[in-house]
Amino acid sequence: MKIVERRSAQRISVSVAIQQYVEGQTHRCRASNLSLSGVYIERPITSFVRHSTAVELEIPLPDGESAPMRTEAEIVYDCFDAALHGSALRFTNMSAHDRARLSAFLERGERGPDPSKAQAA
Repeated sequence: MKIVERRSAQRISVSVAIQQYVEGQTHRCRASNLSLSGVYIERPITSFVRHSTAVELEIPLPDGESAPMRTEAEIVYDCFDAALHGSALRFTNMSAHDRARLSAFLERGERGPDPSKAQAA
């Protein structure tokens, strides 16, 4: 059986704590992969009922800016195991500034932080 790749953008593996806002509630999650078009997050399973697929996210990027990247997203897939609730999210509304920040972060990928953003010791 041939697996068809549905993703429109290449993802990189990350381990980043993020905030997810759903219907007025804040949920701390961990992002495990990230792309210019979306993110996969996991959080412990709780008794949480969601009535909408729309969420807001705050994703800190190690790019020298103190404010996290902010975006709206829609949940396109949910996955549950014994301990975790995983969700694949597609970004739906991101500022041009945050899109540029995310793009620069993804381009650096495994190369680590941008040395031009390093602070003098």
